Amino acid sequence: MIKKIGGLLIGLFALAIGWLIWNSPGETSPILASNGLPKAGSIARLEALTINGTTQWLLMRGVDSTRPVLLFLHGGPGLPETSLLAGHELEKKFVVVNWEQRGAGKSYSADVFDHSFTVSTFVNDAVAVSQWLTRRFHQPKIYLMAHSWGTFLGVLTVQKRPDLFKAYFSISQISRQLEAEQISYSWVLAEARRHGASRQVRRLTKQGPPPYPPDAWLDYLMWQRELVAEYGGGMYKSNFYPLFIRSLLRCREYTLLDKARYGLGAMETVRRLWPAVVATDLFRVAPALQVPYYLFQGTHDYQTPYPVARHYFETVQAPRKRLYTFRNSAHSPIFEEPDLFRRCLDSALIDEQAKK
Repeated sequence: MIKKIGGLLIGLFALAIGWLIWNSPGETSPILASNGLPKAGSIARLEALTINGTTQWLLMRGVDSTRPVLLFLHGGPGLPETSLLAGHELEKKFVVVNWEQRGAGKSYSADVFDHSFTVSTFVNDAVAVSQWLTRRFHQPKIYLMAHSWGTFLGVLTVQKRPDLFKAYFSISQISRQLEAEQISYSWVLAEARRHGASRQVRRLTKQGPPPYPPDAWLDYLMWQRELVAEYGGGMYKSNFYPLFIRSLLRCREYTLLDKARYGLGAMETVRRLWPAVVATDLFRVAPALQVPYYLFQGTHDYQTPYPVARHYFETVQAPRKRLYTFRNSAHSPIFEEPDLFRRCLDSALIDEQAKK
């Protein structure tokens, strides 16, 4: 009996490894027409570029390669969302470009984590990628969409080169992240007490509220964000981590090596960049944007809390701006309320067309 069970377990393990290999070819699927063949005029391409001296990957997908380009700035830092966005409905409206930022996902390399690994370098990378896209698709300006850490990078990029962008779509805006972390800490502590989670309460109390020394942020965020997710401050009606891990394991655009190194890139990127994020006040650094600004924000978000994001929206100056509030979302309304997100994005695009 023991031998039979052992053989069964070995067989199941082999099947799991085979399934993982099958789902890790490191290529993207074509966009198909109704006849099952690749759609004429579509684009589905993975491409490695040399950006400011480092190899960085782009996934470019759209049903029509002549449609407006939308560059997506992923969260984290160091957490590409390619696995969630490849094949997304956005590809019907845009050529969607998922950029795997330096050190992250397919762009992981231990060599990039040196003295140049700074926020300003990422801004320069974002500008270089945007310029390349304008040339590649023969469009003088592109759209910029960002999520979480990407919103911090997005504001700084738009501020530096507004001439490259038609509009900026921000999902879960970082603005004054130290204040956001203090709100998040207090909320998690209150939730832990409400749920009678005495061990969590003791750990949070021992940790104390932010701010922390630069070398303490990574360890804190790794366990604190798990509590945020557990209590509905990451995704309001479910836990984001199982959804994301499943999508990552199934992601055809990643090889096995990409998937194995994904966490390494994320942790090292957070360790190096997060101290600068919490030390930066965008209210002061970026009080005005020279492109239209559309904010998509969940009221249950306790990673970039709604009150802080809304305050920045109300304060920042922009040619046009609009806030879309998601009352059944936390940190990821694009995935939590996809139908409402689509309608809101359509509304923003109508605004942009009307102002031309």
